[in-house]
Amino acid sequence: MLLPNLARLATLAGLMIALPLHAAPAKKAATPKGNVTRAQVMAQARQVFDRADTNKDNFMSLAEFGKRMTMVLNRNPPGTPGAPSKEQAQKMLNAAVAAFHAVDTNGDGKLSREEASRRPLAAFDMIDTNHDGVVTLAEKLAAHKAAAAAGALEPAGPAGARPVTGR
Repeated sequence: MLLPNLARLATLAGLMIALPLHAAPAKKAATPKGNVTRAQVMAQARQVFDRADTNKDNFMSLAEFGKRMTMVLNRNPPGTPGAPSKEQAQKMLNAAVAAFHAVDTNGDGKLSREEASRRPLAAFDMIDTNHDGVVTLAEKLAAHKAAAAAGALEPAGPAGARPVTGR
């Protein structure tokens, strides 16, 4: 039972880092500032998938995924504040590749749009404790505290809390 719990914690930790990205205001704010709707998470998952699917075949190959992850990991140039060390970046990339394979439920070596959206939506549903389709700041905070208490997050620094990538 330890592995499913670790997978859930990793999903939770990953979403806790990503949720502020989903909270970017739309043209008309439909929810209070800081709250995130399930529809926003679905839209963000579609956008991320579309950016990663560079050949536009409606599948994300491992190569496309790796290229996208490398771009994300290199947002801050190596050696600058907030940038992961080479070792940390490699651990994060290895964890991302393992997550890719876990999400590839049919084992065909590529992710469909549906496979790629399953994990963020499942994590959203886990955090949305009252199941109203909106994750509030209070629900985010409670999930963050639970993840931190379970050891799934490193202490927050200038860039915020990060998922534990190995010790």
